[in-house]
Amino acid sequence: MSLKSIVAVASGADSDVQLIAAASALAVQHGAGVRVVAAFPDPAADLIYFGTAMHGGADAHLRELIRTTERESHERLEGLAREAAANAGLPFGVESKGAGLSLEPRGLQPALAVLGAATLADLVMFSDDVATTLGGVFAETLLSARAPILLAKSKDMSIAKVAIAWDGSVQSGRAARAAIAMLRAASEVVILRNVDDASEAGEPQLLKDYLVRQGVTNVSSRELRGSRVAQSLLDATQAEGCNLLVAGAYGRPRLYELVMGGTTRALVNARGLPHIFLKH
Repeated sequence: MSLKSIVAVASGADSDVQLIAAASALAVQHGAGVRVVAAFPDPAADLIYFGTAMHGGADAHLRELIRTTERESHERLEGLAREAAANAGLPFGVESKGAGLSLEPRGLQPALAVLGAATLADLVMFSDDVATTLGGVFAETLLSARAPILLAKSKDMSIAKVAIAWDGSVQSGRAARAAIAMLRAASEVVILRNVDDASEAGEPQLLKDYLVRQGVTNVSSRELRGSRVAQSLLDATQAEGCNLLVAGAYGRPRLYELVMGGTTRALVNARGLPHIFLKH
C-alpha cells in the first residue's frame, strides 16, 4: 500500500501543533497530500438540536458569541496549518498531485466529516491526547471506517526502526499490510511476539517472509513474555530503539476490550514514544 492520502484530525487542543507538523513531515517523505479535518464539537449544532437558535434576545447574543469563537478556532487552525506547510516547504490549500496540505471546511457534524475523509485515506492521524479529547471519533474511525490510524507522539517522524506486534491474528496481519509504506522506508524492522498471548499460527517467520517479498529489508524477531501484553510490547519497542510500533487493534470483542481494558486501550493510553500505528 502506498502512503499518498493522509488525514490529520485536529482536536482543537495545543497538540494540534505537533500533529500537523508530523503529518507535514510524512507528506514530504511520501509525496502525500494531507487534509486537516477539525473534529472538535461545533456548539452551533447543539443550539440547533435544542432549538435555542430559534429564539431572539439573549440567545442572539449567545449565537454571535459562538460564531466568534468558531471563527477564531478556524483561524487558529488555519494559521497552524499554514505555518506547518511553510516549515515543511509544502504548498497550502491548492490542488496538487504531489505533496501538499489543505484545511477542510468546518461542518455541523465533525465526526461524520472525519469518517467521510477517512473513507479513501491511506492513513488517519490523531494526536497523543486522543483518549481524552476525541475518544469517540477515534473509535468510530478505527472500527467503522477500518482506517489505518497513527497516534503521533511528537512532530518528529524520522522513523528509522519499527517494531511490529505479531500474534498471528487477522488484525495484526491487516496492520502489517497497511503499514507497508512506512516499513519499506525504515532501516530496520523488529517483529515482537509475546508467546504468552500469541496463537500457534503467529510464527514470526511467516510475517518475515511476507515482508521480504514486499521489499522490507533487515527484518529480525524477538520473543517476549508477560501477561501485561501492551506493556511488554512498549518496553521491548523502546529497548530495541524503535520509534514506531505497528499493532492490530481490538482482537477481542470491542465490549470486552472497553470493559476489561485490553491491549488496544493500553496502547492508546500510553504516554511518550513510540508512535503507535493501529489497524482493526
